[in-house]
Amino acid sequence: MRSTFYLLLLLLAACASPTTAPERLPTRAATPAPTPLSISAQTYYEEGLTCQEAGDAEGALQSFTWAIQLSPDFAPAYAARSALYLAQGEIRLALADADSALEADPVNASAHALRGEVLRLRGRPRSALEAFDMALTLDPALGPDIFRSRWLAARAVHEGRRLLLLSGEYADFHPQDPLRHYYRGWALIELDNPGAAINTLIRRIESTPEPPAALWFALGQAYAANRSWPEAVTSFEAVRVLVQTGDTSLSVHSDQPVAALFGALGRAYLGAGRCVDAEAMLEYALDVGAPAAEYAAVLEEARVCQTPTPTITPYPTTTPYAP
Repeated sequence: MRSTFYLLLLLLAACASPTTAPERLPTRAATPAPTPLSISAQTYYEEGLTCQEAGDAEGALQSFTWAIQLSPDFAPAYAARSALYLAQGEIRLALADADSALEADPVNASAHALRGEVLRLRGRPRSALEAFDMALTLDPALGPDIFRSRWLAARAVHEGRRLLLLSGEYADFHPQDPLRHYYRGWALIELDNPGAAINTLIRRIESTPEPPAALWFALGQAYAANRSWPEAVTSFEAVRVLVQTGDTSLSVHSDQPVAALFGALGRAYLGAGRCVDAEAMLEYALDVGAPAAEYAAVLEEARVCQTPTPTITPYPTTTPYAP
């Protein structure tokens, strides 16, 4: 019993408050943890635009994605991310975001324009033109920004009247730019008037101190449409020299300007009877990305025309005299 009593005293002593003076408390209270700030989708969107302007594509993509996660119906973020995907060559993702932007905001002009460009790059120029037309209806100020895309789509479907209107539009915006003559000349070619195109382009080339390659290219195409093959060859060879010295104006004509040049030069060589040169130029056009289906037939023609025509062996046509 005694031992039990002493054990109980020991337990109570262990549980009792210490007899020593309490430790000194800090005189300054600890700083509370900050409460996380709520960032809006608009803030992330604007941050993405800032990153994009600074050349930080990954940062911009992340910010636009955060904006969309915070607000799934925020059309500007979809449109901005679509433009970013388009610049990176992610065509499928660009189209998906453009469609999402239009689901959230059917009157978003930028989204219509982006959708048009994606459709053009996917080989659907007529649908692209419809999207561009809608974009301009909603926001006419987009005209200069999407002019090249509209031109290339109209050229792909050979809409001569539309091309002529576009050439006038370009001349209105750029009255001193010599490229305005390329646009008018090409429109005349599409309207089956190569003679007028030749006259216009020759005058403009002669009156321009340093005519850009695009003018010579349109002239070469006008001569080709007129089946004036030696003149077409001369014009396209002039383009080749200018491109080799750094002229980039042919980009207004095609997404693959080098392939377009060598393809046109190959056709002109073939028309002029220079079959070996034609084959070399057409093969190079294919090497740098020209569509194989577009040049398969003309390349075969260039190869066939190098094959000598078999000589017919003469046979006697009279019956030998039989005694």
